[in-house]
Amino acid sequence: MHIFGKKQVFTCAVCGKELGRHKYKPGEEWGIQGVLCGSCHVEKTKEFIIRQAETPDRCAICKEIVQDGEKPKWQWEMESGTLLCNPCFQKKDADYNKKINFCSLCGGKLGMFYYHPKPTWHIQGNLCRKCWDGQKGKE
Repeated sequence: MHIFGKKQVFTCAVCGKELGRHKYKPGEEWGIQGVLCGSCHVEKTKEFIIRQAETPDRCAICKEIVQDGEKPKWQWEMESGTLLCNPCFQKKDADYNKKINFCSLCGGKLGMFYYHPKPTWHIQGNLCRKCWDGQKGKE
């Protein structure tokens, strides 16, 4: 019962049937406004899953159709659920390893100690001590 004695009545957005206690929200990508009854929700879920299975997976970088794609590593900060083709995965992995293991300015191999650049420097990757000191001296 509502505060003033009026009960809000919901109807299914697909079949128009009056809903009782159980209401289901449609998926955002379904393009349906309102709530659904149980049977319409199950039917729309099946349709969505079938459509997803029919669409081929595409590489997140080159947009080619991927047969046996690889998921990007979490360190790469890419969208979850994306796939990469093998050439793009190898290139992204090599770029990431270069960014982590080599100095961004001079290209020298980083040892045990490396330095993170300050955000105001707008440098991606890590720095060796000599380059970090040089950047700090420019401030």
